[in-house]
This record gives sequence, structure tokens and C-alpha cells, in this order.
Amino acid sequence: MRTPNRAVPRYVLAAMMAAAMLFSALVSPQARADEYDPGYPKLGTSQELYYGHYLDRDGKPYSTQLLAVHAKAGAKPFYAYCVELDVPARWGTDLQQVGWDQFPGTNNFKTDANVRAKVSWIVQRSYPQSSLEEITKAADVPGLTEKEAVTATQSAIWNLTNGFKWNGKLWDHYGQAPDTDAARQQRVKKLYDYLLGPANTGLQESAGPALTIKAPEQAGEAGAKVGPILIESTAATVKLEGELPYPLVTADGKAVDANAAPVGQELFLDVPADAPAGEVKLTSSLFGHANAGQLLIGKGKRTQTIILVHSTPKKVDAEVKLMWNAKPTPPAPSTPAPSTPAPSTPAPSTPAPSTPAPSTPAPSTPAPSTPAPSTPAPSTPAPTTPKPNVPAPSAPAKPGLPKTGF
Repeated sequence: MRTPNRAVPRYVLAAMMAAAMLFSALVSPQARADEYDPGYPKLGTSQELYYGHYLDRDGKPYSTQLLAVHAKAGAKPFYAYCVELDVPARWGTDLQQVGWDQFPGTNNFKTDANVRAKVSWIVQRSYPQSSLEEITKAADVPGLTEKEAVTATQSAIWNLTNGFKWNGKLWDHYGQAPDTDAARQQRVKKLYDYLLGPANTGLQESAGPALTIKAPEQAGEAGAKVGPILIESTAATVKLEGELPYPLVTADGKAVDANAAPVGQELFLDVPADAPAGEVKLTSSLFGHANAGQLLIGKGKRTQTIILVHSTPKKVDAEVKLMWNAKPTPPAPSTPAPSTPAPSTPAPSTPAPSTPAPSTPAPSTPAPSTPAPSTPAPSTPAPTTPKPNVPAPSAPAKPGLPKTGF
């Protein structure tokens, strides 16, 4: 990181020194003895400041910048942001690293645990602890520059620690006149609002970068979102490594870039219904600095308290396995099978049994009426009666013949 030098108006210098010393990151409560050479750490010089833009404070310019901190002779400096708004910095002062509970100031960082956690989140998630690309994406601020990121970050820290309410206005590069670049002011304001917004859930004092990935131990099922996968980290996003056979999505189905998977949000694998059973192993690594977020205070002298961004490099790894089963064979064929006997059951149970019962008497009614025609059957023998009668008169017929012819 370059550390430009520029002419600074005298009336701005005091404000500049007060701002210069806190840069954030998440750190271990106590520094290791081997992290600093004897006689270090030391605050750098005013020529080593990395400037942001001038803020407007009550109609006057107020500078923002990163302060240089030297840990070893001849080594590249670390950088830090100011934790206090109106406390001057003493260039070249011997410093000592302390835990948050040893903060010597009297502002909100001293008294409010929530403020400390939110400041820690800002330094860990903003520039330069996080890359400009990561911040631009997380805050959705296209075109953001390093100077604008420094300006927004320092302003947001002062808002928390000292109640500083930035009015959204900037001054030009030299603090001589109000800035007329509206687009630049809008970018700074958007990042400023993001750092103080709902995304800032706070980070506790830590020993450096942290990373865990969680997923259910039991298998999911194809045809549904398998998960959730939950990433917890000191970083805003992490890169997930693994051969993802299906899209990585949010709970509402929005696609997620596995190269920048969001932290603290439930993610899922969108497994299609026709997918066979399977599993995928997801891994991730995070690089950071063991002392990011740790305070540096004056050693024997009161000076601006600063919070570190870079120090001892550290790497952490995490992995998780996600499993799913094939969707069960559709029960559609087996459903009709039980429904086939269903129609046949009503058929027998319908009036079938009850209809024959009442209808039995009905046929028995015609039975008596059938005998009525059978009455002629007995009258058929009646013609048989004349048969015996015929022979009786046929004997006297002879005597009757002469009588007839008479």
C-alpha cells in the first residue's frame, strides 16, 4: 500500500492526527512476544499516512487516513484506524498492544460492548483487511476506490465511538474547498451506510481469522433444496471449493456464487427431482492476520488509540459434507391399485343384497296369478266329460233316427 505525502493546512493537521490512529481487524486479546522486535511496535510518521478524503465537519474539512505501525526494524508497516475523534497522535511514539478492556479513552468504545463489537466488524470487513473487490460486492458500490473506502470506514468508526454524524459532504483533495464530485460522495455515503447498517452484526475480540461450515448430518432428498449450509467467519464472504453438481442457492432460490459465498446466511444445493443419490464435500480456507482488531496504545504516553489491521499471517480451514438420497419411486402406480377394489366393494354392498330381498315377494305375486290361467287347465278335462256323455246318447240314437225322419 502506498503512503502518499501531501501538503496539509495547519488548521487540519490537528484533526488529522486525531483521526489517524485506529485501523481495524479482529485480533487475539494478548500479543505474542515474538510478534514485535525489541523497541517495537512504534507509530509511523505523518509522511507514512495513507489518506482518504476530507470529511465535512461543521463546515470545515476533517481528514481521514490510515496510520502506519512498525513492528520490526526494516519491515513493511501495518496500518490502523483511529478509535478516538479528537485525541492527537504522537508520531514515532512507542506503542503496546492491549486487550479491549484496557482501552484508555472515555468514549463509547470504553463503555459499550456492542460498539466494540461493531467497530471490530467494520475493521475486519472493510478496507484494507478485506479487499476492495470484496467490499464493492458486499456493499454494492460499483466504482469504489481505496481512498473512498478509507473515508467511509473511518467515518463509520467515529460514528460508533464518538457519535459523529457525517452529513454526506466531502472536501477536495487538499481540504481547500467543498468537493463537487457528487458521484464520489454518493459512493462514500453508500459504504458508510452499509458499514453501520443491519449487515453489521458485530464481531468479538478474537485470535485472528475464524471459519466454520455447518450442514445437516442426515441426508436430504432429491427434488428439494438440500441443506442448509451455514458459514460462520470473520470474513464477509468465503470461497467454497468442491465439485458442485447442482446450483448453490439461497432459501428463496436465488443463485449464489460459490467463489464468494455469503457468511451468516442459509445456503442450499438445489438438487433436481431426477437426481440419483449423491454427496459433495465442500472445503474453504481463509487467510488473515492474528492481531487484526487488537488495540495499540501509547507506552507511557497518552496518544491516539489505534486498532490494527495487518499483523502475523494466519490460515484457517473448514470442510463439510452434504448428502442427499434419490427421490422415492412415485407412489402413483400403487395408488390406483387400492382404488380398483374400491369400486367393486360398493357394487356388492349396493342394494344388491337388499334388492333381492324385497323382489322375492314380487315374483311370488305373479305365482298366484299364474295359477289363474291354470284354471282353464282343469276346464280342459271338462271336454273330457262330454266324452263319457257321447256314448250314452249314442245308444238311443237309433231309435231316435226313425223319429227324426218322421
